[in-house]
Parts: sequence; C-alpha cells; structure tokens
Amino acid sequence: MKVLLVGEDRRGALLRSFEVGLRPSTEVTVVDPAHALTVLVDRTSPIARLRRRRRARQVGECFLEAVEQLRPEVTLVVKGRGIDPRTISRARSLSRVVIYYPDNPFWRVSDNPNALARLAAADLTVVWSQRLQSLLQTSCARVEMVPFGYDDDWFPLTAPRQPRAGIAFVGTWSPRRERYLHALGGLPLTVIGSGWQRVKGLRTTPAVYGTAAGEVLQNAAIGVNIFHPHNSCAHNMRTREIAASGALQLTDPGVDGTPLRDGVGCRWFHSPQHLRDLAEQYLACPDDARAIAGRAQELVGEDTYRRRSVELIELFDRVVQS
Repeated sequence: MKVLLVGEDRRGALLRSFEVGLRPSTEVTVVDPAHALTVLVDRTSPIARLRRRRRARQVGECFLEAVEQLRPEVTLVVKGRGIDPRTISRARSLSRVVIYYPDNPFWRVSDNPNALARLAAADLTVVWSQRLQSLLQTSCARVEMVPFGYDDDWFPLTAPRQPRAGIAFVGTWSPRRERYLHALGGLPLTVIGSGWQRVKGLRTTPAVYGTAAGEVLQNAAIGVNIFHPHNSCAHNMRTREIAASGALQLTDPGVDGTPLRDGVGCRWFHSPQHLRDLAEQYLACPDDARAIAGRAQELVGEDTYRRRSVELIELFDRVVQS
C-alpha cells in the first residue's frame, strides 16, 4: 500500500513514530506542508505568531500538490493544522484521506477554527478517545478510536527496579500544571518543557525530545502526569510513556482509552495537596512504587506506536475497500 504521511516533521513529533511503524508494511512518503510553521512551533513571541499565520496560507497548496504528484492509496494526515476543508475534499478525489487527530477539535485554541469541518471532510477520522469518537459520529463520515501509544525508540521499556531517584514532570507549562507542581516544593522535583522559563520556585529545564525525554523518566522514581483540560477523564501521550519508562505514575484520574486505574498501574491524585501526599508516600516506599509501575507495564507495555500503526493499516484496508 502506498501511503502519504502528512504532518509536523520534527524531533519528538507523532508523525515520526507513525513513520517507523508504517514503513515495514507500506510504502511511506513523508511530507510536512507546513515546514515553515513547524520550525516556529515552540516560539511564543508575537512576531512568531504573526509569521505562523502568514505562512499558514501556503499549507493547503503544498499539501494538495503532494497528493496530486504522488497519488497515494491513502493519505494519513496527523492533525492537519492549516489545511482547510475544501482542500481535504479536493484531495479525496485523488486518494483516501484519513485524519488522525491527537488533540481535541472542540478546543479551538489548539488549531484553526475550521478543525471540525476539516475532520468532517475526510474519509475517516481517527481520534484517541471514545468520548470524542461518540461526539463526532454525527458530523463525520466515519470515526474510529485508536488510543495513544508510546515510541519504544524514545521511551524503551525499562525495568522499574533499576536505580531511580526523584520526581519528574515532562510537559509544557499551563497555569494548572504550575499550581500542582508548586505543591511539590521542597521535594526532589525536575520540570522539563516549554513555557516554564518565567516560573519562579521550580527547578525547570527547556524542552527535550525523543530519547532525551525518555532518559528523564527512566531515571525518575515518580513521573507526574497533569492533564490538559481537553484530556480530562481520559489519557494523554504521557500516560503510556511514563509507564514504559518504569516510573510510578501519579496522574489525574482517567479511564477513557486506558486500562490504568487508581492503584492498578498508577495512582490518581485529586488536588495539589493529595499529589504531594502521594509523592511523599511513594518516595518513602520505593518497593510499593515499583510494584505499581510493574503492573502498568503488564497492562500497556505492548502499546507501542508500532502496534498502533498496525491498527491504522487495518483501518486503511477497510477504507480503501469501501
């Protein structure tokens, strides 16, 4: 099968994980029609935002040109920010168009205002959440759910019993995350991600990607997972990455798309103080932490993006045959 893989092509991007998983079974070509935007994605200055808006106007044209030239059986678009619904419809005359949407299309701040219309224009929309799948059923031609996985090149399955120390949080800044992490003041906490440089009272480091992010969690006794509101009651990309890394996961509660439950592969916190109480408890009881982390690997250790790519190929086959 000939597949055109479209999306942000940069360090740590989901597209690169899918590329590795798809390549053994398909003929994959990768195109980043928004490369000029991708290189600005971590920059938050007003000038960078203005440059992103200007360059976004060319994204749809580049995408459609790639489809016209390559004529793939399936075009897999990862999110597709900057590609308008009309362009998706035009591409469908040349290829089956599948959109894997790794965010929440109802949260417009993470995408263009036409995100929902873009999904409705595709042959198949794939989301990571059963709730989103249900909400999109009435507006999209076809919706399937494939949960997030983890990239085992970046986050290799690592034994919980290897030497570990401290608490790690890997993720971008948000007001809620800052509030929760401040509750861990005085504990051995490392915060890594973008947007933290102006925060006082926390030891922070700029964002790292790929294996560098994996190494942070592989060396931590505890990995903290604080959801963005659009992931609430579900899971996020970090859910399986922390589990694979062998750290005990302290996380917001979530059951949609994950088999982990409180005390079964993770611990759920319900307030900043509760997060601190759990962190102190498991730093003092490392054997208990390792036991829960080991259970997490039993439950989700096979959920790599290689496996997720196989699941996507099965969906591609159905779309092509329909």
